[in-house]
Amino acid sequence: MNVSEVLALSSRALAFLGDSVHSAYVREAVLKRSDIDINELARLENRYVCARAQANMCKALAGFLSDTEESVIRRAVNTKTNNKAKNAARQEYRLATGYEALLGFLRLTGNEPRLREILEKTNREEYTV
Repeated sequence: MNVSEVLALSSRALAFLGDSVHSAYVREAVLKRSDIDINELARLENRYVCARAQANMCKALAGFLSDTEESVIRRAVNTKTNNKAKNAARQEYRLATGYEALLGFLRLTGNEPRLREILEKTNREEYTV
C-alpha cells in the first residue's frame, strides 16, 4: 500500500496490526536467546509487549522519527477510545497505541528496513518493565 492509502486507515487499525508485528518480533528475539521453558518465554515476552514498556519505547523515539512517523503516533495518541488498559495509566496506554500504530504503518507501507531499525532501537532491556 502507498503512504496515503495507509494514512487513510484508522489509527486503531494500524495499532491492531502493529501489535502483532511487535509481538512476533519479541517472540522471535526471546526464542533466539536460549532454549528455555515456555512459561519463561511468555514471562519474558510480557515484559516487552505490555503498555508500560511500549510507552517507554515510544518515548525513546523522540527526535528519531520523520514528520510522517511522528504524525502517525500523534494521531493514534489523540484517538478517542473507550478501551482501558489493564495495568497501565491512560497516557501510557495511548503512547503504547501510538507505538503500535507506527509499527503497523511501517509494515503496511513496506518499509521493512525502517521497521527493523525502530524495533531494534526500542526493544531493549532498559525500556521493559
